[in-house]
Amino acid sequence: MSNLIFIGGQKGGATKTTTAHLMCLGAILRGQPAAYVLTDPHRSLKPEGRPYGVMDGRDGNDLARIITASGSTKNGWLIVDGGGNRPDFDRAIAEQAHLTILPFRDSEEDVEAISRDLSAMPNAVALPSAWPTNKRAQDTAQKFIDALDQVFPGRVIRTPIFFVHSTLELVGKKLDSPSTPVRNAARRAYGILADRLEQHIR
Repeated sequence: MSNLIFIGGQKGGATKTTTAHLMCLGAILRGQPAAYVLTDPHRSLKPEGRPYGVMDGRDGNDLARIITASGSTKNGWLIVDGGGNRPDFDRAIAEQAHLTILPFRDSEEDVEAISRDLSAMPNAVALPSAWPTNKRAQDTAQKFIDALDQVFPGRVIRTPIFFVHSTLELVGKKLDSPSTPVRNAARRAYGILADRLEQHIR
C-alpha cells in the first residue's frame, strides 16, 4: 500500500502546493516512488519534466479511483494537494489519509487558520513552512510554533521547511533540472515527512 499523505488546510498561500511537490521530489531523490495528486479545480495539471508522477484528482470520481488504486500499490508515496478553502473536502480526505499535514507560515493569520484546521481534523499535524532563514526572523517566528504547540501538544512538527527563493520552479509549467537549493529543500521536506509518518504509525 502507498503511503497516502494529504497536504491540506483552508488558508490559501500557506505553501500546500509547494510542500506537496517538495515532498514528492524528495522521495524520488531518496529512491522512493512518488506521485503528486492535483485536486484544486482552479489549477492546471503540470506533469512535464517532473521525475515523479502527476495525477489528476480534480474530479471527485477520479480522485476516488486514484486513492483506491493506491491501496494495491506495495510501496511509495501518494501525496494529495488539497488546494484551499474547502473544509468539508479536507475533512473527508484526512479521514482516509495515513497522515495529514497542514503547512503554515509565520503569521498570526496562518496560526489562527491552522488552529481551526487542527480542531476540525484531530489526526492532522501542523508543519512550519517557507520559514525564514534569517536568525533574527527565526527567533521571532519561533513564537508561532511554541504558541501552537502549547494549544495542540505533540501535533506541531517543530522542524521547519525553510524558505527557498527558487522553489517557485517546482510549481512552474515545466520542471527540468531542479536547482541545488530546491533539491536540498526537497530532501529535508521528505525527511520530515518520513520521520513524522513513522512516529504517527507507532
